[in-house]
Amino acid sequence: MQRLRIAAAFGGLVLLACAALGQHAVAQPPVHGASETVPRQQPAQQPPTEPQSARPSASPIYGVTIPPGYRKWQLIAPAEEAAPLDELRVVLGNPEAVEAIERSAKRFPDGAVLVKLAYKRKPSPDFEPATIPGQPTTVQVMVKDSRRYASTGGWGFGRFVGGVAVDAAQHQTCFACHAARVKDRDYVFTRFAP
Repeated sequence: MQRLRIAAAFGGLVLLACAALGQHAVAQPPVHGASETVPRQQPAQQPPTEPQSARPSASPIYGVTIPPGYRKWQLIAPAEEAAPLDELRVVLGNPEAVEAIERSAKRFPDGAVLVKLAYKRKPSPDFEPATIPGQPTTVQVMVKDSRRYASTGGWGFGRFVGGVAVDAAQHQTCFACHAARVKDRDYVFTRFAP
């Protein structure tokens, strides 16, 4: 399968945003992205949404971090978020996640990791009808580990702004939103874009 670039067309797909439904979860020790299944690699250059630091920021509640090397992962699907967020988004997956989503698996395997990059929309300076990614807004991560995250459908969540994890209150809404809308798809909103 040909790898697609993040600059792929962002037409017509919509990814639902998590609503603030408020679900409390127990604290978990840090999980460094998918450190148990994805080899730790240092990217040649950090994207602007990640700070240059020795210790990655871990999400409260789940302990998920931004996985090293995720920018080289395969594109699963682009998406567009309507107002009030008004964002362009792209979801990348590690090999375990891509294999599961390509075969429409009912369950993702442990070790699957999904990363959603979100950007403000910006008109293209080169082609007026086009919209391109502007300022990055968030990096959101889902890590599948059915034992560690048994109380949240097997998924750990991380939401990062500028490479730093947001507060616990925002992380408390993750699982409740996914459970209310996509429980029958192993809590994953994203569908493979052919």
